[in-house]
This record gives sequence, C-alpha cells and structure tokens, in this order.
Amino acid sequence: MELQKRYDPKVSESTWQKYWQENNIYSFNTAADKTFVIDTPPPFTSGVPHMGHVLWWTWNDIIARFKRMNGFSVLLPQGWDCHGLPTELKVEKDHKIRKVDRDAFLKACKEWTGTCISNMKKYMMSIGYSSDWDYEYTTDSPEYIGFVQKTLVNLFNKGLIERAEHPVMWCTKCATTLAKAEVGYVEKNGVLYYINLNVENGKKITIATTRPEMMAACVAVFVNPENEMHREFVGKTVKVPIFGQDVKIIANPDVDVAFGTGIVYLCTYGDETDIKWQKRYGLPSINLINNYGKLNENAKQFAGMKIADARIKIIEELGMLGAVEKEEKFSHNVLCHTERAACLNPIEFIPMKQWAIKVKGASKDVLEISNVINWFPDHMKIRLDNWVNSMDWDWVFSRQRVYGTPIPFWYCNKCDKIYPAENFPVDTSLEKHGLEKCECGGDIVGEKDVCDGWIDSSITPLIISGYWKGNSSLHKKLYPADLRQQGHDIIRTWAYYTILRCFLETGEKPWKNVLVNSLILGPDGREMHKSLGNVVLPDEILLKHGADSLRAGLVMLGLYSGDAAFNWKNMEFTYKFSTKLWNIFRFFASNAEDFEKPAEITSVMDKWILSKLNKTINEVTKSIESYQFAYAFELLHDFIWHEIADNYLEFVKYRIYNNIEKESAQTTLHVVIINCIKMLSPFMPHITEEMYQTHFKDYEKEVSVHKTKWPQVDEAAINEEMEKAGETAKLMVSTIRKFKTSNSLPLNTEIKQLIIECKDEDLGRVAKILKDVGGIMSVKDLRLGTILEGKNIVDVPEMGARLLVII
Repeated sequence: MELQKRYDPKVSESTWQKYWQENNIYSFNTAADKTFVIDTPPPFTSGVPHMGHVLWWTWNDIIARFKRMNGFSVLLPQGWDCHGLPTELKVEKDHKIRKVDRDAFLKACKEWTGTCISNMKKYMMSIGYSSDWDYEYTTDSPEYIGFVQKTLVNLFNKGLIERAEHPVMWCTKCATTLAKAEVGYVEKNGVLYYINLNVENGKKITIATTRPEMMAACVAVFVNPENEMHREFVGKTVKVPIFGQDVKIIANPDVDVAFGTGIVYLCTYGDETDIKWQKRYGLPSINLINNYGKLNENAKQFAGMKIADARIKIIEELGMLGAVEKEEKFSHNVLCHTERAACLNPIEFIPMKQWAIKVKGASKDVLEISNVINWFPDHMKIRLDNWVNSMDWDWVFSRQRVYGTPIPFWYCNKCDKIYPAENFPVDTSLEKHGLEKCECGGDIVGEKDVCDGWIDSSITPLIISGYWKGNSSLHKKLYPADLRQQGHDIIRTWAYYTILRCFLETGEKPWKNVLVNSLILGPDGREMHKSLGNVVLPDEILLKHGADSLRAGLVMLGLYSGDAAFNWKNMEFTYKFSTKLWNIFRFFASNAEDFEKPAEITSVMDKWILSKLNKTINEVTKSIESYQFAYAFELLHDFIWHEIADNYLEFVKYRIYNNIEKESAQTTLHVVIINCIKMLSPFMPHITEEMYQTHFKDYEKEVSVHKTKWPQVDEAAINEEMEKAGETAKLMVSTIRKFKTSNSLPLNTEIKQLIIECKDEDLGRVAKILKDVGGIMSVKDLRLGTILEGKNIVDVPEMGARLLVII
C-alpha cells in the first residue's frame, strides 16, 4: 500500500470496516478448542446511540479483539431488545395509531423497531465493533418469543408462577403494571398536612400526611407505644372526617416519632409501608384509585376526580370542618416510574389480578450464585446483594400493553385454574385452548396482557449458547458465558433478572465473570440530559476525529470504579496521539525499504528500548486481562509518545541517516512498532490496521492485524543494565540540550569537545553510551575524564556527574 503523508480516519475507517466484513475477520468457530463467550445484554432499540452505548460497545470490543489475538475463537453476538413501553409510546405519538387497532399498531411497532435496529447496527459498525453478525437475534422474532414462553411454562410447572390479586405498582400515565426494578424514588416538593381526628373519649389527635386524598381508604391509625404522650390512645377508636368510618388506633413500634406529629394513618394503599402494615395487622382493604388515576366510587362525592384535584377539594372541605391544623411545605421522596420510559409519574398501588414469578424463595439461590461469579470491580457485587436482600415483592411480569411476548397461559374465568400452552409461540388472546370449558363449568379464556420486557432480555446466555435450540453439546461448551459487561445502573435489573431466570431454568450460573462499567456524565459533572443542555452525542466526535479517537478517548475516562464526566480534552489528545503514532510509523516505513530480515541487535539504545518494550507488553497484557483498560492505554501512549517519539527516534535518526548500526536500528524499530500496533489494535483498530496493511502484512503473513498473535514477553530482552544505560543517555542528552537552549545555541550546534566526569561505579555504563550521546548531540570529541576547571561546566545532580562543554 502507498504510504500516506497524513492518516485520514474519514477515508481509512470505512475502508477497513468493509474489509473486515468481506474477509470474515470476526467469524466465530464453534469447533475451536478455545472459545470465549461474551454475553452482551441486548440494547433497547431506541435508534439513537448515546455515549453509554459507545462505551459499552468499546469495552466489549477491546475484550473480544484481545481474546482473539490470544488464540480464542470469540463469540460476540448482538441482540436487540425490541419490546417495551417506549416503543409503544413512540408509535402512538408519531404514527397516531392507538393500541385498540391492534394489527396496525403491532405492524407500526415492528417497522419502527426495524428502522432503529438498522440505524444502531450502522453505528456499531462505524466504530469498528467486531460482532459476528451471523449470531444476531431480536427478542420479537417468533423463535425467541417461543423460547421465552417455554421457559415461563417451565417455571409454572415448578410452581413458581401464579395469577393472583395483590397490590401492584401501577403507572396511571402509561396504564401498565411495573416491576420493582422499573421504579425509583424521585425527590419532589409537596405539602405536609396536619389533620385533626376526634377520638371516642372526646379528645383529639393530629395526624400528618402528604396524601389526604386517600382518607376514604383509611383503615387504621398508628402510634408508637414508646411515645408516652400517645400511649393512652392505643385501642381507642377515631372517626375519619368527611367519610365517617370508625378506625382503631394501633400500637406500632415502627412509627417514626420524628415525622410530623408521630401519629400516622394507614390507607390502602398509599405506599409500600401501608401494604406491609396492612398485612402485618390483618386490616381490611379499600380500593380507592382506578387504573386511570382517578378516585372510584369508594371516594363517594369525590368519585371521578383526578388524584391531584381530589387532594385540593378534600383539603378545602376539611378546612371548612376545622379539621386542618396546619400545612407545611415538604420535600420528600416519591416512588415514580423511572425505568426506560422515564415518565417520572408517581406510581399507585392498586389491587388487581396479575401474573407473577415467585422470586422471594429464590433469593438465597441468587446470592449463592452471585458468590461464585467473579465481579470486576468486586465491590459491585454488594449492589446485587443489597437488592436481593431488599426483595419483598414477587416479580409481577404482566403488562397491559400490546407489543410484547404474549403470556402463554389460559385460565378459567370462574375458578382461576391455569392452563399452560404446550406449543410455542402462542398468543392465547387470539388462539383458543383445546377445551372450551373448565371442569368447574367456567369458560377457558386467553390472556390479553404481555410480558415485561425484562422477561425477554434476561435469558440471553441461554440464547447464545444454543440452549434454546436444544443443542446440548454446544450449550455445554458455551455455558456459562465467560463474561457479561454492563453498567452499574442495571445491576438490579439485567444482572439480577438474568441470574434468577438462568438459574431457575438450568440450576447454574449464567456467567463466570461480570464486568461493571460506570456512567458517563455530562461535561458539567451532571447526568447527561436534554433539559440540562449537557448532552454530547457520539456523532460530534466521529465526524471531527474519527472512531479510534472516540474509542480511546472514552477508555481514558476510566469508568471502572466510578462515574466520570465527559472530557473533550481526551478526544483532542487521542486524535493528536494518532497523528504522533502515524508520524512514528512513517519515519520507520520510509527508512525500511532496504530492510529484509532481522539483524543482530548491537546498540545499547536498541537494547534499552527493547527492554522497555517487553516490560510494557507484560504490564499492558496484565492490565487488559484484569479489565483495567484505561491503565493499559495509558501505558501504551506513554511508551509510544515519551519513550519512542521523544527519545528513541532521536537516538536512531542519526544512525539511519549516517548508516551507523543501521540494521540494528531497523530491526529494533520493526519489533517495537509491530508490537505496539498489536497492543493498540483492540483500542484503535482502524489506524493499526492501516499501518499493518501498509508495511507489516508481508512479514506477519496474516490477513489482518486482528488475526495476528498477541505480543509475548521476551524475557531475554529485559536487561536492567541496558535500561540504566539508556536512562543515563536520556539524562545526558537532556542536560546538553538545556545547556544549548540556555546559551541561545541551536540544538544542532556542533560541540568540539565534551568531557564527562562521573562516579567510578557509573564509568562502565557511561562508556557504553558515549557514541549515542555524541551522535545525537553533534559532539566531535566525547570522552570520560576528570574536570579541573573550565568555562562551561554543567552539573548533572541526578547522578552526581559534571560535563565540560567546549564549543
């Protein structure tokens, strides 16, 4: 190939991306002796990749390329998480199609999803992602849906799935149930209302609440028995104003005496605490809120009102009754719909019949499985443990949506008996069961709800291992997967659900190792968000600097142990580094036309750089193996920029130009550069391929740099004495340069004579580098000696030496 003067990523990157695909560089060989399987959680098909996507893809790609070069056949599959509420909301908004028009709605969802997949796939390929696209899958394909349904029936046969009525977390805006992993607390400003209640003994107590609209569903009042002021009220009855029901005052040691007045009322269901206490004390349940976020008939004259409107109206009436003691502005955490759709709407707890997986009984198993998985970093395991230990809800997985995996069960509308499907895929809302009537006489009806999207995406290790197709021999070879890489923000979802589902299906762990990355924040240190104006899109870097600069720049953020702000300086640095790298390569390639085969290494400086190289190979290899990508890249760019470019090239230029130990210099440059290219290739795959194809392909005899073997440490080349000699030469050159600069002399000014006076123990080392120092600094006569006096005496305090410079 022709040697370009400048490396142009806009031209080069697309060329090599096409070349890799045409030559099947990333094909996975199931028959290989050594395989490495990366379980890649399928990204939701949003269509517009963000920095988090690119980071995730880059980390996966670094691992895959590194493992291939170490002799592994790597399975880096790519799946797409298609089902989900965001898709339905997007289709409703953009296509103006409602869910009731089911066929047209589903068609629009699939078309939009297909467009998004195409966009994201192009993006992945544009950054050099090395997936084997023969293993691509989508969670909305009939085969995938059928397998998901089969695993659910397996859980049912194990007694782990039920259809029962209990309070579920309901988003009134999105009109669907939610799992605990889909909600989170959001700080909101509100009002704390102090309301007086009349006790049967003629006294008065005051409760504090943020939700007076729930008063019609009040079933008890609680006081802490440790509070002497309130102890007398235990067992008494109070009358709820407006609605008139009489409820008992109950002693409850969990009441927070510091909150409000230290007296609270329980309404079914205002929050999670109400649910716990209602079950604990065997209290009745009053359903107050309907699926549309309005009060129902139990609210009497307030029925049909939206929650916020009812709150205002009820407070007005309580005020007219003299029951409002006071109101205080109050900032508190409100449970909201936070996952994916991020509508941030407060959720309500509404009793209804839903499908659920009984997960609480599996908590011990999940924790045990977690203990035999290697976590990187290891402290991230604590997040999963804490989440599992906090689980007090079963996994309600039915969703009141359309675009999702159909729930594979029929049930009796009279006795609730469940009839599981036997053939898959199946849509029981459209297909009838073989029996029309249950043994009790009731009708057997299909389920209209669909599965939570996490039900689909939590079985990916079983998909990529061939388990879903019944390939037991392949599954045994590829399962558990070697690695799952994911963000810390989805430990409680993707990590937890995958461990749970795979264990319940196979009794085994899904992966051997979990690598957890952190979040890329905006340049201002806050989470990237459009409303904050701090979003940086990958396109901005791709168009300006190319994929390699983007990949390496994100690697430099670290993100192994904590979130980090996006840094434009990293992108500028990696772009400048690629220019520096190309200039080093151009110098070598343009001076290697007569290089035919390796020669004996004779120069001290050649031995110095080769010793440093092999130490770098060792450290970079260990760093990548332990997923310390930022440190590995730092080692590489420091070595290339500061040791090769700043120092070694200066020592060899005069030798190559003057044919002094030229063969040794060419051999050393060849070894150093090809090894650096190989080590850099997982981070910067395009520029390294360009250099490889331009010069090294004929020597390595491989179709791509990404097919070559990873550099191995040559222990014989590591020489501490040569390294000390090389560092001494660097020090001498630096000292002489400073002398010339301080005396306003051009750096190429010839020095007639240079005498070096040093300690006796350094004489041998200094003697070895006289020729190199003299050559690079244009010294006509360079010798060791004793300095008695002279005009230009320069101290070298780092080694207790002196120089006498005669111009």
